[in-house]
Amino acid sequence: MKTYRDECEQRAKVYCEQRFCEPLFNSQLGWGQEGYVWETSQRSAIKVYRENGEINFNREFRCYTILAEHGLIELKGFNIPQMIDSDSRLLVIEMTIVSAPYILDFGKANFAPHDFSEEVMEYYNQEREEWFEGNWDRVQNALYSLERLGIYYNDARPGNINCVGLPDL
Repeated sequence: MKTYRDECEQRAKVYCEQRFCEPLFNSQLGWGQEGYVWETSQRSAIKVYRENGEINFNREFRCYTILAEHGLIELKGFNIPQMIDSDSRLLVIEMTIVSAPYILDFGKANFAPHDFSEEVMEYYNQEREEWFEGNWDRVQNALYSLERLGIYYNDARPGNINCVGLPDL
């Protein structure tokens, strides 16, 4: 029986054959609801979305396009991957590999403001304050900068936003 990972690996192989590189399946950089991220033999990362991941693929593709239009590889001290290439048929985005501090994973971003209640936002902010151990203000500042570009980031958590190495203020 073919698993979700098997299906993603197959599309990663097809994508990499087109790009004359190889997926390094022993060098998994991430995984989640959306798909898998592997390093390639070209020192890039490929994010392979699940078969039904068109919406998140399109969101992330649009975010990387907006970031590229503004020439952003760094935002308020956080490194941001650059999109190298993509394939909408295979649902693969290839990007640069970045080191901390960074902001990753734009697959859950929106392009309109959130419409959450005050109570929900209060809980959200309290939870993030704990998660980011004193860096939540700096994370929020970066997220506000994304909002000025029309990107409303919805997945602020330490797995996607790493504050290690942020310069002192």
